[in-house]
Amino acid sequence: MISQTVQQSPLSEHPLPDKDINVANNETLDIICNDKLRLIQKKNGYRFSIDAILLANFVILKKGERLLDIGSGCGIIPVYMARKTHINNNMTGVEIQKGLFEASRKNAILNNCSNIEFLNGDITKMEKKLKQTPFNVVVSNPPYTRKFSGRASPQTSRFIARYESQLNLAALVSISSSLLFKKGRFYTIYPSKRLGELIHTAKLHKLEPKRLRFVHPRKEKGANLFLAEFIKEGGIEVIVEKPVYIYDNDHYTEELQTYYELKG
Repeated sequence: MISQTVQQSPLSEHPLPDKDINVANNETLDIICNDKLRLIQKKNGYRFSIDAILLANFVILKKGERLLDIGSGCGIIPVYMARKTHINNNMTGVEIQKGLFEASRKNAILNNCSNIEFLNGDITKMEKKLKQTPFNVVVSNPPYTRKFSGRASPQTSRFIARYESQLNLAALVSISSSLLFKKGRFYTIYPSKRLGELIHTAKLHKLEPKRLRFVHPRKEKGANLFLAEFIKEGGIEVIVEKPVYIYDNDHYTEELQTYYELKG
């Protein structure tokens, strides 16, 4: 995961708009994207990173398509996409952690995203019901550290968001495939060292890789993440797009800077 410093400002400097929204004592109000996007997050829980912004800009969502975000956190991906593209597609986010779910609902209201619905629950237990109305697009910025590897986070919220304790790779891919229409698309961001594992697992569940884009911290550094698009029962041709670089010296690259520019 690439760390990111989100603009965090004292609440007194950024009063909330005239909406019935309360920022709890354990929450912050973060203002990003030229003051066009306002996000409530937990002070000490899981906070979104630049991974979510990268993934949101990689996703293709066509007019009228329905999108599902698995592990939606504070709602950053659907809320950001709605504000950046000004599309009114129906989007649903599922989040297992109640605190993050509550923040996501606030963020939908705060950013005038009436087309987004957030659900609180375990996706493995919601699959049957959600499958009744399949989606065109499923997106997930998942926990991608194996449960018994890496340095564990002492904070429960961060642990669930970063480690495969509640949803491992096989379950994520299986559920995503089952909730997609035929030719539907699955998007994710994952560590480059697990590329082979993800593609192998996806193929087992009828998801064929269609687009790949590797993410490098800097031009002189190797890729540590990759973005991937899979198509359910799609063809076998894969397009490897040009790399995305995060930093140029101590600043975001020109491409990354455009990700934080919202219009209207």
